[in-house]
Amino acid sequence: MPRTVYAFELHFTAPPGEHIIDALYEVGWDDALVALDPDTGGEGSALFNREAQSALQAVVSAIRQGRKAGVEPIGVTEDYVSLKEIAERTGRTVGAVDHWVTSRRGPGEFPEPRVPRPRVSLYSWAEVSMWLVANGLAALSPADVEIARICEVTDATLRARRLQQQLSATDRETLARAVA
Repeated sequence: MPRTVYAFELHFTAPPGEHIIDALYEVGWDDALVALDPDTGGEGSALFNREAQSALQAVVSAIRQGRKAGVEPIGVTEDYVSLKEIAERTGRTVGAVDHWVTSRRGPGEFPEPRVPRPRVSLYSWAEVSMWLVANGLAALSPADVEIARICEVTDATLRARRLQQQLSATDRETLARAVA
């Protein structure tokens, strides 16, 4: 199976110490730009350009390697984009994108903003890219659509896992049975 380079950002927490940066490189994060203050530890991020057979394999391997090095993944960036960024990524004008959003042109049912703001709302690139492809409005690579979808699902899964840790073991078990 051919390998593709997938770009994504992984957020994590780490203990302090220079050894963490070295450990991340040694476990395979040599394809990432790591942002972490080794003196204080805490939250950090890593921008990856990872070659893999699938987006899922790329993200999962980064998570597993990070845990092996002693960091705890807390999220994968949900790629929020403005109308201007959507226009840039699709080669369209901001006006054309605005027409999709307001249903003045196009098939309608453009994804709702994830972060609604009076001046510049932010949209989920995963949702927008899938909408664009489904409606034949942009030629996006399958890899771009795939990584956007996997990042969205992985981020939600990691967030849910963190939130579940706030529940008692009994409540976690009850919840798991209810949503299974």
